[in-house]
This record gives sequence, C-alpha cells and structure tokens, in this order.
Amino acid sequence: MTQASIIPKVFTWGVLAAVAPGLAAAQEAPVCLAQPTQPGQPPVLAPNRIALALFLASKPQDMPGCTMEVRDGRIQIAPPTSNAAMSCPDMFSWKLFAESVKAEFWKGWATDPQTWPVDPYPLCGPAGTAGACCTPGAANNPGYDDASNPAVHCPYFPGDHLTAQTAPRVLTASPLSKAHLTPFTGPLGRSGMPGVATATAIEPGRKIRQSMAELVFRNKPMLDFVFGKDIYHQQGLQRVFKQNHDYQNASTAPYRRKNAPNVLTEIEFPADTLMIKSDWLAEERAREMGLRDDPANPYVKITIESPVYDNNGVILEKGVHWLVAIHFSSKDIPNWVWTTFEHVHNPGRCDYTGCNDSYGYATPDQVSADQETNYTSPHFQCDNLLLGSWIYDLAKPYPGGTRSQGLAQVFSGLGIGNGSAPPPGPDGTIVPSPADPAWLSYRLKGSQTEFVDATGQPTRLGNSVTEGGFVNTSSCMTCHSRASISAKGSIPPALSVFISETSETGYLQSARGAPGPDWFRASNQPPALAALQTDFVWGFLNANCIASQPNEYCK
Repeated sequence: MTQASIIPKVFTWGVLAAVAPGLAAAQEAPVCLAQPTQPGQPPVLAPNRIALALFLASKPQDMPGCTMEVRDGRIQIAPPTSNAAMSCPDMFSWKLFAESVKAEFWKGWATDPQTWPVDPYPLCGPAGTAGACCTPGAANNPGYDDASNPAVHCPYFPGDHLTAQTAPRVLTASPLSKAHLTPFTGPLGRSGMPGVATATAIEPGRKIRQSMAELVFRNKPMLDFVFGKDIYHQQGLQRVFKQNHDYQNASTAPYRRKNAPNVLTEIEFPADTLMIKSDWLAEERAREMGLRDDPANPYVKITIESPVYDNNGVILEKGVHWLVAIHFSSKDIPNWVWTTFEHVHNPGRCDYTGCNDSYGYATPDQVSADQETNYTSPHFQCDNLLLGSWIYDLAKPYPGGTRSQGLAQVFSGLGIGNGSAPPPGPDGTIVPSPADPAWLSYRLKGSQTEFVDATGQPTRLGNSVTEGGFVNTSSCMTCHSRASISAKGSIPPALSVFISETSETGYLQSARGAPGPDWFRASNQPPALAALQTDFVWGFLNANCIASQPNEYCK
C-alpha cells in the first residue's frame, strides 16, 4: 500500500483544506504537516508511519491462478493448484465457509458440551461397567434418550440421530469466558469522547465480545476422534500426558510409540477435522448497542439460549440472536488453517491490522489500476497536535467491497444466499438456512497458515469481536499452539491464552510469532515435559472428571 493509495481516504477526514491551494483558512485548524506551513510554500503531509508499517501486512495471501468452481454440487479446485490450503489460503477460507454453510453445521455438528460431557462415563471395556459406560458409534449410549441433554454422559453427534421428524434444536451457548459486565449506556464507539481517538476509548468489538453468546461446533471426524481415543474426560488427558512423559524418557528413545487406543501418547487430529467458533449477539442487545439489521446486509439469525449474569448467578435467556462473527479452523495442514469472518457492518471491522482478502471481495479503497485490490486499510486521522501525526480512527464502518465473479459462482452453485430469510417455526424458533441472503453479508478478515512470513515477521490474525481488546497482537495460530495439558489434565490449563503483556488501554495481549520451546519443555537432560500440546485445540478445557474413577487430580 502506498501513500497515494490512502490519501483519498484521508481527504474524507477533514484535511483536504490542508493540501489544497489557498491555505489561509487551513492555518486555523491543526493538520498533519511535516513542518509548519510557510508563506508561499505548499504544505507537505507528515509521513503516515502506520501505513508504512502496514505495507508488511498487505501482501496478497493467494498465489496467482487460484480458482475453484462447483461441479455436481461440490467445490473443485482447478489445476495447477495442488494444495489450496497453503497456496490459496483466502480462496480456501471461502471454500470452508461455503461448504460449512451448505452442510448446515448448526443442525448436525457437535457443540462443546456434546463433545465433553458434563458427567462423563468411561469407555466400555475392562475399565467400564455395564450400563455406566460409553461405546463409540453406538446408537443408544447412556443419556442418549434424554431429549434435553443427550450428551450428559457420553459424547454425542446430533447428525447421527437426525430424522425427517427431528424438531429443530434450540442450542444453549456455553458459559462465557469473558464477564458479561458491559453496561448498555449508548451506541458503540466513543460516545461522548473527544473527536480524537484516545487511550480510554473502548473498542466496539470489545463491547460486543463482553456481551456475546459463543457456540463452537465440531464436525464428525473431530467428535469421533475425541470419543474413540478416550480423551473426552480429564482422566483420559492425564493418561496421555503420563504416557508421553514416560515414553520420551524411555530406553527406546528416539523412537516414538504408535498411537493406539489406551496407549495414546500424542493428540493429533485427522486431516478432515474442522471446528467452527461462532459469535452471536442477542437481538435486543444488538439494537441497544446501535447495530441495525440493514435490509441490504441483514444478519444471519438463530434462536438460542444464552447465559446472562446477575447477582444471583447465571440465567439462560431464550431469544433471537444475530451472527456477528464466525471463525473456521481446519486440519488440512499440520498446524491448521485459521480464518475469520465478520459481518460487514461490524464497527471497526478492519481497525488496526486492516482486512485482507485475495479472493472473495475487492477492496473498497480507492487504489490505482496498478495496485493490488486485496487489502482494505484501517482508517487514519490526524491527532491534531501542533506538529501532527497520523493515528488510527477507530470504531467506524468499512464498506464491503465488490464480490468476485468466482465467489458469486460458488455461492450460486451451492445455493447459498439465493433465496429468502427462513420464517420462524410454529413456536417462533428461527433456524438458519443456506439460502438466506444474509450469508452474503459476511466478509473475510484474513487467513493464517504460518507463524511467521518468509522474512521472519510474525503473522497476525484477529477478529474485532472474538479478539476484541487484543486484535493488534493476535495470532490465532500462536495462541492455539499454547493449548496444552499437564499431569493434572487441562484444568488448570498448562499455559494461558494470554501472556504477561498489556495494551495501552490495559487489556492483556496474545502471544504471536513462533512458539517458545521453553513453553513446553525445560532444557535440562533429560528434557522435562511441562506442557503437552493438544493439537491447537483449547476445547479440552471443557473436559470433566469421571466421578467413578477418582484420583489425585480428580476427587
């Protein structure tokens, strides 16, 4: 991105007078000039150092020639691309989005409570007892006949039990990991704040983050792995850690033991694993926060129960929720593909890091014919000091850009967004539909497949909602590399999501760049295992203890 490419956006922020001929009036207002304007001399804009730094982040992610099309109802990658996840990560991100919507993941995929039961029973076999154990693949495990919570004892994949008569399920969002404490005292942004961004301004995504309901979905290969490998409870995780610790220090080193049932030494999900994190905001709260359901860009809607906090604890409220953000993680490469989408009207959607999409939508920025069209720049403004500098102009909307012909054809071929919004059911319940045009309201924020780029620069990816408060330091890949267990299992976590670093506003920040080897092993001989990675999956924090098998960590 060049200085020229951002000037049209800068003009809209009130500094056109500072660079236009006849600047007598411009002297009355502070402007971002390299030096005070001298009589008879044209002003010189101060260099936009933010824009210069973001040049490193604006590189297109996809290689030339990345194309895909729908044939016989399935997306096909066109040659010569042989590994779209690595060569075309932005196109691959839209592939994940389209295929998951077509599969109606909200109907049949397992949520966190269905993957990690609240009162788990052991696997059937030598360690289990009749009637109080779980069998992978069975249609009638204990608790499966409980319509309100079939996964109370054993992992449960809803798609295995769907019939034509199955009523739409009303999902219950997991208890928030971020306190629901944001007061609803006005619209998002800097209401009542000075015109210049300040360190005390609260990011709009952070406000939504504090109030959203989160649903995580996992596909069948992922659920089957957790179930079949006996790692849906804390004792199973403790066993994996011990076996890894013992075997890496055994006389058989450096050779590794093969993974098998009951002798799992490492957690490695199959290549067709996919998990989706979706963030929903109750309609009432969305409207209180100043969001609007624009008919031209509506929100995908669903009826769910979400937790609300008051002085007496957690209360579940059933109601219509709007999809504000959605994140996909795919095991198509060993370190996963990470990609995140936001509703086009999320305020501050491209703040700090910009938005990068090489495939789906061209930038709405005014770029010249010889410039790339993948990158949407953050908004800037002058800080209005005597010798002004450029700073971020936060919490503003970003136009959506123009949909590519390739993405339009994929959506059309899969029947996504080509119908009307689904009507409420007889009981008022709303369930999403692939044909809902609201799916066309979402934009790719970016994709990530490496810890660092080819020059060693740490890569970043953060959703303004999911990572509200730490977008500028967020790296999905690095953060999830810290997902791990200790001898105690996943509780307490062996490593935290955040590191001992804060932003200017005080929010804790995320790790970025290559993982630190000392996070996981001490450097003594033999190496002491401190934390065993769970293959980038934080969901194991939901694992509970088997009550009938107490030990020193499960009592």
